[in-house]
Amino acid sequence: MDKVMYKGYNDDVGPSPALWADVPILDTILDPNQGFMFFDDFIATPVILGAGAQAVWGGNYRFFSSTGTTAAQGAALGGTITFGSDDDNEGASIGMNNPSWQIDRGQGKLVFEARIKTSTITDTKHGFFLGLIDGSALSATVPIAAAGTIADANLVGFHRLEGDGDYVDTIYKANGVTAVTVKADAQELEADTWIKLGFVYNKSNYKLTFYANGVALADTKTIPTADGTDFPNDVRLSPVFAALNATGTTPGTVSMDWWRIWQERV
Repeated sequence: MDKVMYKGYNDDVGPSPALWADVPILDTILDPNQGFMFFDDFIATPVILGAGAQAVWGGNYRFFSSTGTTAAQGAALGGTITFGSDDDNEGASIGMNNPSWQIDRGQGKLVFEARIKTSTITDTKHGFFLGLIDGSALSATVPIAAAGTIADANLVGFHRLEGDGDYVDTIYKANGVTAVTVKADAQELEADTWIKLGFVYNKSNYKLTFYANGVALADTKTIPTADGTDFPNDVRLSPVFAALNATGTTPGTVSMDWWRIWQERV
């Protein structure tokens, strides 16, 4: 008998069935022809190699931290990573070394989700970005610029603008093109409360749908046929999580429990 999985609201510690119930995770592990995936629970947090420049972590990751930024193993059972800072416009970001995924009509279904939390929802404390980015070097202004806005890179995901602390927007941006907000204030945040944010690209209808705790958010994006328009469908992307301080003192922290990404091979 097939396992029946509830596909609605889901705020437990695991991936949301609404995004993952139809993804052949085990088949992908046994047969790479089914797709390709990456999952990290941050049980073992790699050592940070210095600050102020992009550093490589053990083959999987690239990392940037400003001089006054901290990235530490969190206290949660099962492993987390937490970013903090002690000065304005300082930040940290983690991404993957090799952009290996692509949201394009010629590519297969893609699913991404991560479990994160922010210690505060007060405005002008810090901003963050969670989603996918191209191979641009991570820095104090990439993927989040000094004003808290999105940097000029190829990006898809969730953006918490530093002046709007209690909400995240769903956004995308192609390099050299103005960023597009799919839905402003798409999801409300709660202080010091875990939330799962993710999205699904369905090849069947070419739509990109964003989710919070397993619930589809308002407004979707239909991936265009033409390359090089407003959507970054012509470049390879990989997961990224970044935070940027927006105040001189007590900006709070952001944490990530895990992230997972899978794409169907075509």
